[in-house]
Amino acid sequence: MDTKELLLYLRQAQLQCELIMQSGQQLDNAIKQLQDWSEDLSCQRRACEDMYHAVHFIMIHCYQLSRLFWPAKCCGEVGLDNCHRAMTLRTEINMPDLQHPLRNEALWRHAEALDYSVSEANSLQRFKQHHVTSVNHLITWMDSEAMLSWFDPVTGTFVFHNEEFALTELLTSVKQLQQDILHYLHNQH
Repeated sequence: MDTKELLLYLRQAQLQCELIMQSGQQLDNAIKQLQDWSEDLSCQRRACEDMYHAVHFIMIHCYQLSRLFWPAKCCGEVGLDNCHRAMTLRTEINMPDLQHPLRNEALWRHAEALDYSVSEANSLQRFKQHHVTSVNHLITWMDSEAMLSWFDPVTGTFVFHNEEFALTELLTSVKQLQQDILHYLHNQH
């Protein structure tokens, strides 16, 4: 991979990091609004919607970053090229290969599982009477396993399809990745 191509991919990764960090800020704002509006149900509903939009964007952009640095398939000519690209990107910014919160297959499943989950007969029967997303600590009448996804603003835990995601850990790792990329890009100029 030549320098021009490397810089292009790293700038794309930096953009994904920026979008994730903006969504993290929106999530923090929505959680604060939820606390401030604890007496107003319509405002609570709006804050919950804002939280879910932010969580959704965090998860989708984390998935995209994950796939950039750890491609799904490393077989065939295109797959090998993607793996070599990913290894080069990780090496250039000194990103650990094995122990990184973005190297998480659950992120990949999250991005691919919704269609399959809802279309299965048993799942559809289970989920169709409830909102697809809910803020867990506000739901007292439903077991969290009966929800397709839920978010606990106190712990920062997002659960999708019974898989937990520590959003604080993800956001911290993305912030560090963003700093590493910006440092690399600054040194290239």
